[in-house]
Amino acid sequence: MAFVERALALGVRLQAPELARLGDYLALLLAMNERLNLTTILDPDAAWERHILDALSLVPELGDLASGARVADLGSGGGVPGLPLAILRPDLKLTLIESTQKKCAFLQDATSFLGLVNVRVLAERVETVGKGPLARSFDAVTARGLAPLERLVPLAAPLLMDAGRMLFIKGQRADEELTAAARVMAKARMRHSLTRLTTTGRVVVLETNGTR
Repeated sequence: MAFVERALALGVRLQAPELARLGDYLALLLAMNERLNLTTILDPDAAWERHILDALSLVPELGDLASGARVADLGSGGGVPGLPLAILRPDLKLTLIESTQKKCAFLQDATSFLGLVNVRVLAERVETVGKGPLARSFDAVTARGLAPLERLVPLAAPLLMDAGRMLFIKGQRADEELTAAARVMAKARMRHSLTRLTTTGRVVVLETNGTR
């Protein structure tokens, strides 16, 4: 199945300029990887699936966010899912939070190279951002592979507005993580909205449960 068709199966209709931009991002990621150790996936075909399709799996869950909504991507690393989301939703304001300086430098370079005016990069720890002026200022928070939900929810919760949501790309142990995170979810006033199976993993969506 062609990549465009696989994206469509996720509910994402790709246009030619978007596909070209995604390809430019992936080429840059792989070109810089040897020096910066950004990904363990070196095969381009596998990278399209494991990086780009993974990121696109979140697009439908952002579909109802209005233009200008703010999204924080936690532990952005090499830019997944934040940069592909910024390409697909140029009307959203993406903040990529990454504590490793060399990865932040790559994210800055990639943002400039791709001409993404809707992205800013913060070279800080997520915990620090959650205690600063950006606390409770985001409509949505995303992450992939940063930590188990039991640790991830307390990190993400301080960043969310009262009506915010968390969108996490997880693997086969998503249900186990949800069970283990029940206490911290209740404390953060977050409820499990859905878990959606995708071709590359599972998307876990948590939503705020009343005023936080």
